[in-house]
Amino acid sequence: MQLKIGELAKRAGLSVRALHHYDAIQLLSPSVRTPAGARLYGQADLVRLHRIQSLKQMGYALPQIHQALNDVHLEPVDLLLRQAKALEAQAEQAHALAQRLKQVANTIQQDGEAQGTDWLDVLEMMTLYARHLTKEEISAMQKPDQKAARQRTVQWETLVGEVEMAMHQAIAPNSPHAQALAWRWVRLVIAMTDNDAALAGKLKSLQEHEARAQEILGIDTAMLQWIGLAIAHARLALFAKHLSARQWAEVRRRQLATSAHMDAWPSLVAQVRAQLAAGVSCEAEPMQRLARRWNQLFQESYCGQDAALEASVRQAFAAELDLSLGVGVDQALMDYIHAAIRVAGKKDQPVKDIQ
Repeated sequence: MQLKIGELAKRAGLSVRALHHYDAIQLLSPSVRTPAGARLYGQADLVRLHRIQSLKQMGYALPQIHQALNDVHLEPVDLLLRQAKALEAQAEQAHALAQRLKQVANTIQQDGEAQGTDWLDVLEMMTLYARHLTKEEISAMQKPDQKAARQRTVQWETLVGEVEMAMHQAIAPNSPHAQALAWRWVRLVIAMTDNDAALAGKLKSLQEHEARAQEILGIDTAMLQWIGLAIAHARLALFAKHLSARQWAEVRRRQLATSAHMDAWPSLVAQVRAQLAAGVSCEAEPMQRLARRWNQLFQESYCGQDAALEASVRQAFAAELDLSLGVGVDQALMDYIHAAIRVAGKKDQPVKDIQ
């Protein structure tokens, strides 16, 4: 059987253009030439074309098909396993995309009729989350269920609007109103991240570096700086109840002099949480390093080498539970770091056991 290119295209359900492309990339070329010079496809070409079509249906790309058909040294088992792995990854991506689309649909259904830009914004934010977060972290943001997650989203949008209004009205971060917003912000971040410090850190980084996230959510660097100061002043207001004027002034200086400690605490908490989750002994060297870092950061944040101030700060923490309020901080984590600190205290100079 010998077929011209048009006849082969019709029988195979392909376009003549596709067969020309196969010829150009040397994937399938006519192997029969008539005395007049016409090029025809023979039986061997038909067998090769059937194999090409079979591999395409399995998801192989044309370069992979070319390699499979021409490389005599290629192990067929390796090729099959690689393609099976690639198809599994594609299936996982397709499932993730399907879940994302369902979430957008659920959001629109709960909100009622939404404008086109609304659902596109939701989809775009989910794409940004998928780029920066793991599947487990995205799931944590949706606990315990879609309805509760949406309620938190509404609360978050309301809070962001109130913070934006406060900034627009030039309300100072140390005002009672700003401090009330700060406590709501901290508690809502804890709820939205399922108390995951690592996730909170990623979300903050996403918000700082993704311009579209800032446009969609209305949270820019200036807002993050304002709310950070408001949180510091909210904590200082609690310290004021338990410290002398001189002691409070020193803590205030340390809390407001730099934002470095504010950024360092969540990262340190996340590292300690990871060790706890992995079942690492509090006596292990990785935890001992974290205990020493905890002590160093405590001194930078609150008291330096002033023992009397340290004692007063510790009393304030014991009396004011909100001073320990932070993403990732709970009793299990504090017990774990305290145990590591006690071990470290026996090995070298005393280590402070307060956040």
